Amino acid sequence: MSSNAPGGSYTPPPPPPPTAPSGGGGGQLVYPSTPPKDPILILILNLLIGGVGYLIMGQKTKGIVAIVVWVLGWAACGIPSGIVAVLAAIDGYLQAQQLQQGKPVGEWTWFSDHR
Repeated sequence: MSSNAPGGSYTPPPPPPPTAPSGGGGGQLVYPSTPPKDPILILILNLLIGGVGYLIMGQKTKGIVAIVVWVLGWAACGIPSGIVAVLAAIDGYLQAQQLQQGKPVGEWTWFSDHR
């Protein structure tokens, strides 16, 4: 219990929960981690296995969907997997940059859609 009496200690109330950015992706917010994830690492992981970088950043649902599409693309002919990997690498890099700058991103934020 906090006290404002002389000699007592005062603990300020916690800040209100953050609000979702207007129009920025949607879903849950992903907050920066300490230490922040390296954008180059996220780019490489998403390029090698489309979507794994998203999982490491915290965009779990987006990562699972990207991995499923990547695997199905390999089963089809491989070309869709390459497209998914390149797009996920670029997007993951941009999302990781935002997180590295201390800005949260939406679970489904894509490319530079940060408002």
